[in-house]
Amino acid sequence: MPKDELIADLRAARARLLRAIEGLSDDAMMRPGAVGIWSVKDTLAHIVAWEAELVTALSRLDQHRRRPPQIMLIEDIDEWNAEQYHTNASRPLRAILEDFHGVHKHLIRAIEALDAQTLDDNRRFPWMEGEPLSYLIAENAIWHEEEHAEDIEKWRAQENV
Repeated sequence: MPKDELIADLRAARARLLRAIEGLSDDAMMRPGAVGIWSVKDTLAHIVAWEAELVTALSRLDQHRRRPPQIMLIEDIDEWNAEQYHTNASRPLRAILEDFHGVHKHLIRAIEALDAQTLDDNRRFPWMEGEPLSYLIAENAIWHEEEHAEDIEKWRAQENV
């Protein structure tokens, strides 16, 4: 996927997620049940954790020619998600929101710094198993944000929040 299209899709996914949480009070954002047992705050912290791993991977690609980055080594996703939940559960909403906005800016910058071949060559990184690096970005940022935006939209409609 061309870089400008990747960034446009990422921005569109973020805009949808921001619309999904727009107008929620702090209390509503902390209410369990928005995504499974997670609150909106927990869901945003979950997104931050994955995107932070992605930013780390993209910023260290020179170290990962043959060896996969940590984001590719997560074997039990449910267990990793649970660990991240417990790490972030006691953090204040404001801190989660700051990280949510901050990591997104870092992700955009990391993508902008990559050339087209790095993003689109499906043979460049063997650990991508035939997929281009742009797929890793789409999977862990674009599609991930779209998935949870949809979850929050449904929750808001069901709960009339």
